[in-house]
Amino acid sequence: MALSGPTWEREAAPFTDDDAGLVVLLKVTATMKATDIQPSRLQRAKHKLHDLLQQRKGTSTGLVVYSGSAHLVMPLTRDDRIVSAMVEDLTPELMPADGDALVAALKLAEGILEQAGVPGSLLVMADNVAPSQVERLSAARIDVPVQFLALSASTAPIDAGMEDAASTLGAPITRISVDEEDVERIAQRAQSSFKTVAGLSSGDRWRDAGYALLPFIALLSLMWSRKGWLVR
Repeated sequence: MALSGPTWEREAAPFTDDDAGLVVLLKVTATMKATDIQPSRLQRAKHKLHDLLQQRKGTSTGLVVYSGSAHLVMPLTRDDRIVSAMVEDLTPELMPADGDALVAALKLAEGILEQAGVPGSLLVMADNVAPSQVERLSAARIDVPVQFLALSASTAPIDAGMEDAASTLGAPITRISVDEEDVERIAQRAQSSFKTVAGLSSGDRWRDAGYALLPFIALLSLMWSRKGWLVR
């Protein structure tokens, strides 16, 4: 019975990471240079990314930037210093074309998690979402959890396109804040998404409960040492 491996509950695989992988999708367009958020939407997004890296210190983070096209800046890495250094020099002028390639960025980021073979989620840091991208999202299949950080002034409403995109993806939206409340909320959601995805993935296995029968086997084996049990 013990060797048959009786089991009734699941456990994480022995080499599965305890923390979620997170790929950040940063929009780098001309609209991100707006100064309704000081010093600008893009600079505040960079500051928030630094804060998020500190909040998730020691975990895996990747970076994708997009405008009219999507580009991989950094695959998943635990070295937050590299991600911080790479994001500093990003400007709209460095992008091949202005625009909104959110769907392409989402597919690229999803592929990064798949290639790494780890469960995780995506964070979109943007000021708006183009209506054309909302229409494409309906046909696109994004199988990993997504959340948005809305880079807009607290006095302005959240972009309607972003709300529609979030609704299509079933993704929560966090508005940027002056303190670290937004970063803390994002980190908590990323960890919660990881636990949900990891629990549904093939990275877990059935816990072998056969070991619980060892004390009974040991007790039974003692009977073999009784005089007259084997040899009369």
